[in-house]
Amino acid sequence: MNVVDPIILTSYLLCIAYFLYLIVDAFNDEFTVRLDADFLSTQLTEQNLQDLLAISFKFDSRYEFDKLKQLAISISNKASHEKTDDKPYSISIYVDWDYCAFTDLEGRSRRVTRLMPGATVDLFQTQVFSTIAPSTTLKEAITAEDLLQRKGDRKADKLDTASPLNLEVEITKPLIDPAALKKSDKFMKRYADLEFFLGLAFRIVGPNRSIGGDRVYVLCKFVMHKLPWTAGLPWNPKK
Repeated sequence: MNVVDPIILTSYLLCIAYFLYLIVDAFNDEFTVRLDADFLSTQLTEQNLQDLLAISFKFDSRYEFDKLKQLAISISNKASHEKTDDKPYSISIYVDWDYCAFTDLEGRSRRVTRLMPGATVDLFQTQVFSTIAPSTTLKEAITAEDLLQRKGDRKADKLDTASPLNLEVEITKPLIDPAALKKSDKFMKRYADLEFFLGLAFRIVGPNRSIGGDRVYVLCKFVMHKLPWTAGLPWNPKK
């Protein structure tokens, strides 16, 4: 064997190992998100809201690090229109969006924004509260205000500057910063999950309540679980 052959073979194997590492790293960026149902149940029970309020979220089966940009929330008013022995009655629930807040992985509080298709309103103005009548469910998409930008503010935007479409608001960044995820070595190695929170503010209006409604706060905890790199392979379904 030529004395150079072992060097060539070693270099070849190192190159293969490096490219395999790059392939694995390219797929190693997916996680799941779930609502901590027990944590939420405790919140509702402690405030005696378990028979009045139901909160749920819809998630995809998995996300790439930069793809979770909003949450789909459903809030149900379990009260009835008529007085019964086992249900609250004639109670309306108001969601005060301006009093709601996301808390990210670094503990930073962020204003919640309710998303509306084609919205062109000023991001800094007061948001209208949402009303949930008895026996109805509110479904909304929400995100953090700091993720929003007007289309006309993009440097690469090719719309006519006079177009009203330039005023439309769009989400330009992920809800959870990918850099913060990669910074957590335990999360990346799947030794620990990460958590972020959503604080919801409600006013409960009905019989035996104050005129403006009784304000209550409910904290929702979300758990992020890192998936193995194999989950990112093309034949694994995204939904």
